[in-house]
Amino acid sequence: MKTVVAIQARMTSTRLPGKVLLPLAGVPLLQRVVERAERISGADQICIALPFGADHDPIAEWAQDWPALSLVRGPEDDVLARFGEVAAQTSADEIVRITADCPLLEPCVAEAVMALRRSCRAPLAATALESGYPTGMDVEVFTRTALEAALLGAHDPYEREHVTAFLWRRPEEFPAVYLDRRPDRRSLRLAVDTREDYELVSQLYSALHRDGECFGLDEIEAYLASHPEMAAINRGVEQHPYEFVPHVG
Repeated sequence: MKTVVAIQARMTSTRLPGKVLLPLAGVPLLQRVVERAERISGADQICIALPFGADHDPIAEWAQDWPALSLVRGPEDDVLARFGEVAAQTSADEIVRITADCPLLEPCVAEAVMALRRSCRAPLAATALESGYPTGMDVEVFTRTALEAALLGAHDPYEREHVTAFLWRRPEEFPAVYLDRRPDRRSLRLAVDTREDYELVSQLYSALHRDGECFGLDEIEAYLASHPEMAAINRGVEQHPYEFVPHVG
């Protein structure tokens, strides 16, 4: 079985355009995501899932400096089709999906989601959608077979944009398993979607990052406990909700 980590990236973020190439502890933010993805044990290949178009070429140019990093391009709005290209071009049997705005991804969380999917023989495993890990440590792992079913069956624009929505909206057909965590830190935003998010993550990297190491949620929780004012930096940022619309018919 070939496992591919696919990092979903683009330059045209609505709330913070170009965020993935903003500096973070001396290098582009996307590089911090790749560094953490490289630590995921059991992954055979890492690729950037990038849209077509000149707007996104700065990411492609950056990726040229990473010989071990594959680049797969596809439609910008039809992200599901883009991941179909990932599967086709990398011959993946299993895909680990993360997003390029998550420079605090924990490799051990990705490994736990992979192990959960395999042990349950599920088509999809993910960090819990509404509880558990902070926003920004989200991971999804799904089989190529499940992806191909979504590619054929998904027509709703939301399901084409959000890759696995077709699957988790149909639990009877595609029983998914979810990795939760206690204490619940879902209200903590560690993704970079706005200028406030970027400020918080930048300060966490400034305080906790050490070259060659990978600080995690335990260190972040301890730091925020001793610096409670930090969590207020992006507390007012609204997270886009998941659309739990059941499939009918």
